[in-house]
Amino acid sequence: MKKLLFSIVMIFLSMPTTWSCLKNDPASPANGKGTTQNNETASMYANMPAADKTGMSSDAFALAAKLSIGWNLGNSLEAYDDGTDPTASETSWRNPITTKEMIDSVAAAGFKTVRIPVRWYPHMTEQGDTIHIDAKWLARVKEVIQYCLDDGLYVIINTHHEFWLENHPFYADSASVYQRERKLWTQIATIFRNYDEHLLFAGTNEVHLSGTNAPGSPENYAVQNGYNQIFVNTVRATGGKNAYRNLIVQTYRADANWGTDPFKIPTDVTPNRMMIEVHYYDPWNYCGMDSTKFWGAPYKAKGVDKDGQEADMEKCFAKLKTLYVDKGYPVIMGEYGVVRHSAPSARLSGAVRASRAYYLGTLVQKALSKGIIPFFWDNGYAGIGEDQFALFNRRDHMKQVDASAIAAIMKSVKTNKVKYRNR
Repeated sequence: MKKLLFSIVMIFLSMPTTWSCLKNDPASPANGKGTTQNNETASMYANMPAADKTGMSSDAFALAAKLSIGWNLGNSLEAYDDGTDPTASETSWRNPITTKEMIDSVAAAGFKTVRIPVRWYPHMTEQGDTIHIDAKWLARVKEVIQYCLDDGLYVIINTHHEFWLENHPFYADSASVYQRERKLWTQIATIFRNYDEHLLFAGTNEVHLSGTNAPGSPENYAVQNGYNQIFVNTVRATGGKNAYRNLIVQTYRADANWGTDPFKIPTDVTPNRMMIEVHYYDPWNYCGMDSTKFWGAPYKAKGVDKDGQEADMEKCFAKLKTLYVDKGYPVIMGEYGVVRHSAPSARLSGAVRASRAYYLGTLVQKALSKGIIPFFWDNGYAGIGEDQFALFNRRDHMKQVDASAIAAIMKSVKTNKVKYRNR
C-alpha cells in the first residue's frame, strides 16, 4: 500500500500541472514577516493545454552548449521615458528602431544567441486576474524575436526595468508584487507558449534596493528567491511547450560574487530545464567608467585596478562552476562588457583598445571553460567614454565599432567551446 501511495504521489509531482506548481509558492519565513502567496484563482489558468515536448528536446546543458556566445539588444525594447507614447518607447533612449539588418550583422559576426531585454509595464493593462499586453507592443516584440529566429539564433526574453518588482524586495510588498508578477508571466508565457526551444524565458533583472549597489538583507534575498519560484511555477502552469521550456533565474542583483550566497535554486516540476543567471562588470572602474584605462597583467605597468584582475575573475568563475554547473545548472552571464575608453594620449590609443580586447577575450575564455555562457552588454552607444558599450554602430549599418574586441571574443569561443562533463 505504501509503495502504491508513493508511486501515485511521484506521478502527481512529476506532472507539470497548474496546481502542483502553485503549491511550491514561497511560504512565510520562520520569522513570520512574510506572506504565503497562494492567491491565484482558477480562472488564471483555465483551459491550459497539456504538456508538449515537440521541439523541446534539449535539456539545460544541451541547450546551453548551443547558446555558445550571446549579445544583448540593450536600451531598445526595455527603453521608456514617462510621458512618451508607449508605442514609440523603443527609440526613447536614442537608439534607432531595431531592424532585420541589425540582427543579420550580429549573426554574421558569430554570435549565436540574442538576449532581448523587454519592459512590459508601460504596455499593459490589468483587469482582475488578467494582464493584457498592448497588441502593437506585443507584435513588435514578436517581430524582433522573429528577426533572430530567421537567422537561426536563440533568444532570451525577460522582464527588464519592471521597477514595481525590481525595487521592492520587501516582505511588506511581496503579496501584491508576487500576484502581479504571476499575472504578467501568465500572460507572457501563454502568448509565447508555442515557440520551440530557441526561445528561453528569464524571470527578473537585477532585483535590488533602489539607489545602492550594496548587498541586501536576508529579507531582500528571501523575496528575490520568491520572485524566482513564482516565475518558475507560473510558466510551468501554462502548459504546452512551457512545461519543458528552459528557464533562467537570477541571484540577487544578478551579482556573481556576494549574490550567490543567499541564492536558493527554485524547485521545478520539470527536471534539468533551469539555468542560473549572473552579471559581471568587475572591476567597475574599468568596465563601466572611463577612469581606469587598462586591465590585466600585460598592462599592469600602465595602471590597473587593485582588484578584479585575472586571479579574481578566475576565482569568481570557479565558484560559479562549483555552486551551479557541477550541480546540474548551466550559468548564463546575462551581461558583461567594457566601455570604449578615451586614450590618455594618442600614443596610448592602441594600447587602450588592445587592453579592452584582452579583457573581453580573457573573460570569454575563462567563462566558457567553467560552463558559463557570456552575453555582451551592447547598449548601442558607439562613442568614447562612460556608458559607451557598443560593439556595433546601429546608426551606421551596424559597422563594427571595435573589430578587435569582437575578434577577441570570437577567438576565445573558437578555442574554448563550452563542454559539460560528468552530467
